[in-house]
Amino acid sequence: METISHEVDVLVIGGGTAGPMAAVKAKQANPELRVLLLEKANVKRSGAISMGMDGLNNAVVPGFATPEQYVREITAANDGIVNQKTLMAYARNSFGMIEELDRWGVKFEKDETGDYAMRKVHHLGTYVLPMPEGHDIKKVLYRQLKRTRVEVTNRLVATRLLTDDTGRIAGAMAFDCRTADFHVIRAKSVVLCTGAAGRLGLPASGYLFGTYENPTNAGDGYSMAYHAGAELSGIECFQINPLIKPAPTSPARSAATPPTRAASASSSATTGRGR
Repeated sequence: METISHEVDVLVIGGGTAGPMAAVKAKQANPELRVLLLEKANVKRSGAISMGMDGLNNAVVPGFATPEQYVREITAANDGIVNQKTLMAYARNSFGMIEELDRWGVKFEKDETGDYAMRKVHHLGTYVLPMPEGHDIKKVLYRQLKRTRVEVTNRLVATRLLTDDTGRIAGAMAFDCRTADFHVIRAKSVVLCTGAAGRLGLPASGYLFGTYENPTNAGDGYSMAYHAGAELSGIECFQINPLIKPAPTSPARSAATPPTRAASASSSATTGRGR
């Protein structure tokens, strides 16, 4: 076991979906920057949508919904427990990001005229955009990382952010989950892209991975931000998915009574994740 030091311009923690996009954006803004993407698994197959997704649940596309409409509906669905400024920022940038992902090679469903084939499931606006080949999204993002020459480290678990004498974020500490080597990364800027919290405690079963959400989204980003002095918001708004197991009778009966789920209004409605 040894201590390894790194020094970069931009450190991005989290290699799921948001992390690679943030790292690529940093390199596009300034190709001379040394950008390091730190992932606790392997960036090729990691994050909440490591095996892909079938659509965007919160796509704000002109002609189908406006940012203002989206903010009103999500606020009402979550009983007001939202940060409206954050929602508005997401809504205003949603379409531009979809267009860029489209150019990168992510396949979104389109109609016969070439427009995005949106689906309506919400009460007011139309926000669902199917992705017929969504299983390839991580491959698309990884190609962009290689194309822009982002440096990637796998199997490094970040534990704490580093601060300087003035309280400014100056890097992070991490350990290699295979070798136990300790890493100190000094950075001019740090971007946390660790996703939501799949659980804030053990599920009722008592099994660590017995959760509907991605269990590797363990809230480590929340923890690092909190210990570095950041203000947290929205944690009181969460999602519950009760799963009803089919009766163990005949295969025909089991097939006729598939598991159902019901979800409360959730803060994950603002993340644009598909299921």
